[in-house]
Amino acid sequence: MSPEELDALLNAPALEPPPDVTPMFDSPTNRNDHAWGITTVCMLVATLCLCLRWYVRIWLDRKVRVEDVMAICAYGAHCGTAYAAYALIDVPGYYVHTWNLRNKEMVRPLYLILIYGCCYSVVLPLIKKSILLDWCRVFVPIDRVKSPFWWGCIAMACFQCLWGVLCIILLNTQCLPHRAIWEFYLQSKCYSLPNVMLCSASVQVISDVTMILLPQRIIWILQTSRKKRLGISVIFGAGILASIAACIRLAHTVAFASQPDSIYLIGPLLFWADAEMTCGFFIFSVPCLSKLIMESGIWQRVLSALGFSNTFSSRSNQSSDCTPRARSLRHIPKDWMPTIDSTWSRIDEEHIGLHNRSGSRTNLYGISESHAGKDEVRVQRALDVTVSSDGHPKNRN
Repeated sequence: MSPEELDALLNAPALEPPPDVTPMFDSPTNRNDHAWGITTVCMLVATLCLCLRWYVRIWLDRKVRVEDVMAICAYGAHCGTAYAAYALIDVPGYYVHTWNLRNKEMVRPLYLILIYGCCYSVVLPLIKKSILLDWCRVFVPIDRVKSPFWWGCIAMACFQCLWGVLCIILLNTQCLPHRAIWEFYLQSKCYSLPNVMLCSASVQVISDVTMILLPQRIIWILQTSRKKRLGISVIFGAGILASIAACIRLAHTVAFASQPDSIYLIGPLLFWADAEMTCGFFIFSVPCLSKLIMESGIWQRVLSALGFSNTFSSRSNQSSDCTPRARSLRHIPKDWMPTIDSTWSRIDEEHIGLHNRSGSRTNLYGISESHAGKDEVRVQRALDVTVSSDGHPKNRN
């Protein structure tokens, strides 16, 4: 095109307005306040969840695993989506009808939408793979090759990574030459981007539903009470939030693909995509958040603020004093009781099956007897417990 023809094209309306509608090129109405609020809240929630997760890992567990590093990479890509979302506030704005824009005002938004799509295609595979690897460590600490749950998680993680790479390739090859993706006036060969977006949204909905169902079977066969299994199921079923966001995003993607007013419809689509990514960071942090709540004493303080602390403490005191062994142990001097090694106060994956560690511990159970008005302590039984690396305890009485 000649310079005159190009200038005329760039100054033409981006879309023909409906009948009886006059375009507002200078100051079109928008809802940029929605974009400021939603994008900021999503970034704050994702940042807080990731910081709390890292606090538990570094300060309490003192372990950093590969899924934590992958979550950091996903957060970096999430910041890329936030950059594109904030930049779209200036040009062209959110909820601005396409007929209120000139063609030259479409160049920058198309470039930012490409950045958003590429970063989104990085965030979800990374954060979902992090979640799946974390679940594998929780539910299948040993004998993973024999576990169908482990194979299901690995298959889903590999599929997410392959699909993310494929989406990035498709987004960047939708037009040849590459600059024609946003400089639409160049002579080029392109295919329909909405079809790729529809396929991507559908895949994410299916993967979210699959991730909800994956851990449920292994949770409900745990040897624990129904109440505890229900609580664990709720914690690991938090993926339903991401599924809801993904379904709503799919509905907006269908509207975006079927209607010509694309700039107006891109706003809610990006909002729900942002919510979907934020839910991923929340789901990834939920197991650590529950541990932080229990170990930090927040739960006890909440119960105390609600007035339940006295009730629970009195019940615990009554239950602890009702047994003969508890009544007898009250008479044992505090300095007589053996010191408990904190290393063996709990047995976790480090001590069974994963590392070559072993050790033993002796518990002395004493009872008090009264002789001539004096309380004496006599050792009734000594129990030695040996924990070896093969995970089979050996008891010697």
